[in-house]
Amino acid sequence: MRFIKKGLAMSVALITIFALIVGCSSNSNKGNTASPSNKTSDSNKSGEIVTLKYLDWAPDEERKSQQKSFDAFMEAHPNIKIDYQSVPEDEFPSKLTAMAASKTLPDISAMNEAQALRWAESGILMDMSKYYEDGTISPKMESNKFVSPDGKLLGYSVANEIIILHYNKQLFDDAGIPYPPAETEKAWTWDQMLEVARKLTVDKNGKHPNEAGFDKGNIVQFGIDVNHAADFFWTPFAISNGGGEVSQDGKELLINKPETIEAIQKVADLSLKEFVSPTPAQAQGLPGDVGQKLASGKIAMATSGQWELVNIGPQVEKGLKNGVGVLPIFKKPATTNTGLPLVIYNTAKHPDEAITLYKWLMDPNQNQANFDSGVWMPTELSWYTDPELIKKWTATAVHPPEYKTAVIDYALKATYPTPWFFLPTYSRLGEVLNPGLDPVWLGEMTAQEAVDAIYPKMKEIFDSGKANP
Repeated sequence: MRFIKKGLAMSVALITIFALIVGCSSNSNKGNTASPSNKTSDSNKSGEIVTLKYLDWAPDEERKSQQKSFDAFMEAHPNIKIDYQSVPEDEFPSKLTAMAASKTLPDISAMNEAQALRWAESGILMDMSKYYEDGTISPKMESNKFVSPDGKLLGYSVANEIIILHYNKQLFDDAGIPYPPAETEKAWTWDQMLEVARKLTVDKNGKHPNEAGFDKGNIVQFGIDVNHAADFFWTPFAISNGGGEVSQDGKELLINKPETIEAIQKVADLSLKEFVSPTPAQAQGLPGDVGQKLASGKIAMATSGQWELVNIGPQVEKGLKNGVGVLPIFKKPATTNTGLPLVIYNTAKHPDEAITLYKWLMDPNQNQANFDSGVWMPTELSWYTDPELIKKWTATAVHPPEYKTAVIDYALKATYPTPWFFLPTYSRLGEVLNPGLDPVWLGEMTAQEAVDAIYPKMKEIFDSGKANP
């Protein structure tokens, strides 16, 4: 599962409310050390049907595949009903905060990755260590592990997701250009990617950016759209260059390293100087999701998450020849993995049933609909190495032939976990970093100038080590 992020930051007012709520909740939970398995729910006593409240922010296509999983669960567990609520992503943090304030939190929910450790610091989320240690829930890949500084396991991503290159094969065929590399070891250098992007960028007169008379104000086809909507989209390039946002052990802030700043500027220059990628203003005139952009022929390549296949799928049914490739590199192959956690709240009214649902949702065998749609990748290692299991989750039209090397093998060879898995200050850093880089994408500041401006505040937050202000 992966939902596109539009706003990672909560407002100052919301943060204040949240801090008050979590403080109260933390206090109220003191002394409540009973594990769910030690409790006996009313349903177990009486045999009555219980209802679990589940909350997420899945958009249309993802909500459909999620509902299929719930329907199958309810059929297998007739004593458990699921009250599934999905709200717009922008409203999810405020919705959850309001539910906490009114003591109506769901039993189980998706959790915004960047907010997970913030809620964990509050003591509201259940420590899942016991259920993974005793084998109740099968082991997951370590790259998908959410763990608090004091060692509490919040759980793992419900789906592993990596940043890759999506492209329209027909546009490459029309231009007589070989498809992008689908193997980690054969990844394009940044300059090789740029050269191909120039050939695939066309203005209304058929000219390319490196030709005399090219009209940058009337581009009808862009070579590539490098997503920089949030830090985890561009950090693979910074990591590839020897930088990043923070070190993988969480001990060093890397945002001001020259290698990081160079990568940020290179991404911005694709629009500002090379004219192969849409500017924020130009992007407003393009279709909505990656599938629509590729199908429209206005974008030849796009970097984004593997989960975009759920949006590309409907276009494949209409004839889009989609392809996937590995990201271009600076010095070494690198991609980031994302994937939101499922969490169970300490306030859950039916903890035993919540664990049953959690186990179901975290079991790859029970989520074929999400694999078929392309929105999920498994989180268990055997599903990346066993040919029969690989076939089980990739045998659909939206998974192109090169998927095995470009996504499955790539995930094993080049993944660097996004810091939200382990860095408590990640959310607060993002509230400074992401808006702080907006002037770079707009061409109003250089990457160096922007980082110089935001670094002191980021350093202060990083040094605090606190998820909440």
